[in-house]
Amino acid sequence: MTTTRISIGLFACLMLACVGCSEAPSIVKGSVTKGGEALQVSSQGDIQIHFIQEENGKMTGQTYMTSIDPSGHFEAEVPAGEYRISVQQLDPYPNVDKLKGQFSQAKTPIKQSIKGGDTIDIDLSTYAK
Repeated sequence: MTTTRISIGLFACLMLACVGCSEAPSIVKGSVTKGGEALQVSSQGDIQIHFIQEENGKMTGQTYMTSIDPSGHFEAEVPAGEYRISVQQLDPYPNVDKLKGQFSQAKTPIKQSIKGGDTIDIDLSTYAK
């Protein structure tokens, strides 16, 4: 009887662990440019990209962030799902956003469905007002 209870308990734990497996982050790669050119900052700046998860068109608060390198490329671990993508060109970091908040988390028009292992190339000039 005790062996059966332990077996059932272990089975339940394994099932719960497997449920979380489908949500595991995968690597998303890509680039961010403006007019085909990589965004530039001084040695005191940083360019950040934020993936803000959405459900039913509303932000959930779950955010994944990485920096963009000088050539405009990024790599991030992001679970599959629907996202708004925010970009900030902070120079000097963290005080001045050279994009003037146009692509901030609250205002960004960029939306993307991510399936995992995706390559995403974003040209900000296609979203400029």
